[in-house]
Amino acid sequence: MIKNIEFNSYKIYYPEEDSKIIDICKEILLGNYRELEVYKDSERNYVGKIEVKGKIFVLKSPRAEAVIPQRKVQSAFKKGEALNSLLNLHRYKDEGIDYFITPRAVMVKRGVFIENSYILMDFIEGENLKTVEDIDEVMKITEAIHKKGIYHGDLNTSNFIKTRDGIKIIDTQGKREKIWNFKRAYDILTLKRDLLVIYLKYDVEKNYKLNRFSLGYMLAYLIKEFKNIPLIKKIRGLKVKLRNMGFKI
Repeated sequence: MIKNIEFNSYKIYYPEEDSKIIDICKEILLGNYRELEVYKDSERNYVGKIEVKGKIFVLKSPRAEAVIPQRKVQSAFKKGEALNSLLNLHRYKDEGIDYFITPRAVMVKRGVFIENSYILMDFIEGENLKTVEDIDEVMKITEAIHKKGIYHGDLNTSNFIKTRDGIKIIDTQGKREKIWNFKRAYDILTLKRDLLVIYLKYDVEKNYKLNRFSLGYMLAYLIKEFKNIPLIKKIRGLKVKLRNMGFKI
C-alpha cells in the first residue's frame, strides 16, 4: 500500500513497508544531499546521482508538467508523472512483473497544479546496451509487458540498463492502455528509430508480433510519419530552440 505524509510543502509518497525512506526524502527536501553526477539537466527533466546519509540514489525531477503551460494545466486533473510511476510500478512489482527499476518514493508539491516533483530510486550498477543479444532481450521484455497492456511511452535502448539481475526498464510511468494497441504500436515504431537499433541494423518488426492492419498501428504509423516530414521537424526543432531560450512552450 502506498501511503503519504506532508513535509515542507510537499507530500511524500512511499510504500507502507518502506517507511525508513521518509527520512531520506526529508533530507533531500531540506537540501541535505551531495550531487555526485548529473545525467540530465534541462528545462523539462533533471536526473542526477546523489548521496544522502552515506547512501547512493538516483533523483529525477520531471519538470515539464510544472513549466510547460499545457502540461501544467493538465496536471490539475492528473496524478502526475512522479506519483503515476510510483503507483504503477509498485503494483506491477506486487503482480510479479519484475522488469522495472521501481521508485523508492516520490515527493510532490502542488496547489491547483503540480509545482514540483521528485522521483527517488536506488542507484543500481549497470551498463548501457551494446549488442544484438541485448536488443533481443529488450524485445522479449517489451512483448511481455505489451501482452499485459503496459507500454513504455519512450521505448529506446537508452531507457534500459543491463544489471547483474538482467536487463531492466528505466524512465517510464508504466501506463496501461485498455482498448486498443496504439501506444504499444507507437513503442515499436519508436524503437525502430533508435540509434543502436539502426547502427546494428536490427529488424525490430521481425522479432515482434505486430498487427500492421490494426487501427492502432495505422494511426501510430501515420503520426510517426507526420512528425518525420521535413517542415514538421523544423518546427519541432524551433520549439526546442525557443525552450532553450526560456520560452514555455
